[in-house]
Formats: sequence, structure tokens, C-alpha cells
Amino acid sequence: MAIAKWATPSTRSSNFAGTSLNSLANNAESSVVTYDNSTNRDLYGAVTIKLGSITPATAGTISLRVTVNDGTDTADRAAGDVYPVTLNSGASAKVVIIPLVRLYPFSMRFSVINNAGVALASSGNEIYVRPYNEDVT
Repeated sequence: MAIAKWATPSTRSSNFAGTSLNSLANNAESSVVTYDNSTNRDLYGAVTIKLGSITPATAGTISLRVTVNDGTDTADRAAGDVYPVTLNSGASAKVVIIPLVRLYPFSMRFSVINNAGVALASSGNEIYVRPYNEDVT
């Protein structure tokens, strides 16, 4: 009988947020940034979002939205997978790790929805993906 285990995770990507999160207004969604999984075809990813110093409102959140491109068309943003995360309170830089984001074998578009109660910092914002798979032996 085969046993499924986690395979060794791949190396974390470089920061691909660019300036898309800088000064993002409250109740706004960032422009999209591209993560291409069409070659590696990983199943999952741990997505790290680093935010420059902010003081979110009580129960402030950000959400990661993932939409796909099938090689020809890109899905409307409303159709994407959404991963909401509550931010810690207090004035400081924030690090959010979403440990299980479903990846697709296409070029994907990531965006962040800011519901922190304040605009995001004007710099120091980053997005990384550390992809991983299952190993069946």
C-alpha cells in the first residue's frame, strides 16, 4: 500500500510583489502580480506576505486572492480563491504566512485585499511563495 507524505519543499521564491502593495488604501485590492507555476506544476504553496510597519484596526485583515490564467484567458478576480488572515494589533511590520494555498499548473495572478482599517505602508511590502508537493511511495 502506498503512503503519501509531504515531499521536501522547494526553495522560496524571490519577492515578486514589486510596488503593488505600497500605500494600498483600506478596503482596496492591489494590482495583480504573476506567479508562474506552469513549468514546476507544484500542488501547494506557503505564501508569505510581509507588510511594512502599520497599526491595523482591531480585527483588521488582509486577504490573498489567487486567480488563474489557462494560457489564453485570465479568470475574473471575483472567481479566485480567497485566503483571509487577521493581522496582529500594534504598530510594527507584519508577517503573515498562509501555509496551504492551492496552486494550479498555470500562470497565476495574486492580489491582496486590504481590510486592515488603515492604508498599507509605502514600502517594505513583499510576497513570497514556497511551493511543495506530496510524495507517494
